[in-house]
Amino acid sequence: MLARLSLALLLLVTLPAQAAALMGFKDSAMLMSEFSVDKKELMLNYSPAVGHAFGVETMWMRGEKQTNLITNINYTGLIKRWNMPSGQANLWFMTGIGEASGDSSGFSYSPSVQFDYETTRVYFLAKARMVRAPHIQYDTYSVQGGFSLYETSFEETQPWFVVEARTTENMAMRNEVTPALRLINQNYFLELGITNPWDSESRTPRLNLMFTF
Repeated sequence: MLARLSLALLLLVTLPAQAAALMGFKDSAMLMSEFSVDKKELMLNYSPAVGHAFGVETMWMRGEKQTNLITNINYTGLIKRWNMPSGQANLWFMTGIGEASGDSSGFSYSPSVQFDYETTRVYFLAKARMVRAPHIQYDTYSVQGGFSLYETSFEETQPWFVVEARTTENMAMRNEVTPALRLINQNYFLELGITNPWDSESRTPRLNLMFTF
């Protein structure tokens, strides 16, 4: 128990709430979600060992010509981690298999890779993800960058300003740029953003949540 708490504290102090991480510490569970007009995603995973997590996810996606619900079981693996004096970089692999329903249906799969770099003050992420099923192709490419507004202690909430640029094939809104305010406090983060804020026709809100427990 003491070893688990020590590891959790080390991770949280090094990178508050591990904003770029895709899993928690050993024997922890992580809940991640995204809510927007064209996409709603919910994922829950459990990490039985450092660097490995298994879980389930569901994605509702509104495309240009169809709307689909995809439900997968998934695996997340940490390929490589680089520890630095003031930060950390990670390379991740994720994959999921399951079933798609809606306007098209059948076997679905969604492999992806992600690279991220983070300190207590700056943040960068690049991700490529395939979402495929019969007559369905929602491949997504995204980059994020941001910075914390000021330093905080372990117990305090730290605000970040983050911008994401994303393109998704065959989505109703293909290209998205989303500036957001992210609030991180120990085992959770909350992110509120506006996608394409300069365009009155495509301007939409986005909400991201993450809890580790």
